[in-house]
Amino acid sequence: MLDEPALAPGLGWYLDAFAELGSCRPAGMGGLGPIPWTALDAWAQRHGIAGEDFEAFAVLIAALDAAWLAHIEERQRCA
Repeated sequence: MLDEPALAPGLGWYLDAFAELGSCRPAGMGGLGPIPWTALDAWAQRHGIAGEDFEAFAVLIAALDAAWLAHIEERQRCA
């Protein structure tokens, strides 16, 4: 991707987590849903993320997810 933004060092794992968690997203007649909190919690527990680190993780993944869902919705509107 030519216009891919540069990430600050150490943040790439958030994108890796987001990519993995995307498989937990519900999909149905109404389209794609957000990644469930329970999936975030399970992923974080598996990777030893707790406390304030989990709160930051959950907020960032939720923000990535909201942006992704908005992008998908826009693409579907234009199709």
